[in-house]
Amino acid sequence: MSANRKGECEMSRKTIVVVSLAALVLMVAGISIAAPMWGGGPGRGGMGHGIQALQLTDSQQADWKALQEKSFQLKKERIQLMVKTGYMTKEQADAKLKMMESSQAFRMKNNLVSPGARLTPPLTEDQKADLKKMAELRLSLQKENLSRLVSAGQITQAQADAKIQAMQERMNARLEGSENGGPGRGGMGGPGMGGPRF
Repeated sequence: MSANRKGECEMSRKTIVVVSLAALVLMVAGISIAAPMWGGGPGRGGMGHGIQALQLTDSQQADWKALQEKSFQLKKERIQLMVKTGYMTKEQADAKLKMMESSQAFRMKNNLVSPGARLTPPLTEDQKADLKKMAELRLSLQKENLSRLVSAGQITQAQADAKIQAMQERMNARLEGSENGGPGRGGMGGPGMGGPRF
């Protein structure tokens, strides 16, 4: 190999090392800058696991609400496609859509539309009543589904009863948590105020 060719190869290797180091520095800097926005405890539900809620303007809140509406419509279309292609029965889809619509209405009503948005204590009587309605709807839909499984011979009535009892106990505990301000399953990211996921 000629001296010129050898020198070019050495220069190329140095360039690669320098570029790689620069990329690493930028990546670390990016993480350091972004880190303060990622905090709080890990969330169980929805969008923005562990993202801290921000104070948004009315315009920004409206933008997030519009995005949530679009996302909700896409989820409905996905479920309809799953029914059409045989991945889900119409009964399963109807039950899922009922729960989704209930949760979506709760989010919109309480402006839980941006990353990190969650209920904060104390809950209003209206919010408590809405959470209870959602929990009861979820339980009712689960009972219907279990009844179909029993009729199809996929589970026994005793198994269905045990599942219903467990769900009822969880529902009562979550609703009690929302009454007392205890930790719950969370809403859209971050530890929530109790009650069912929405």
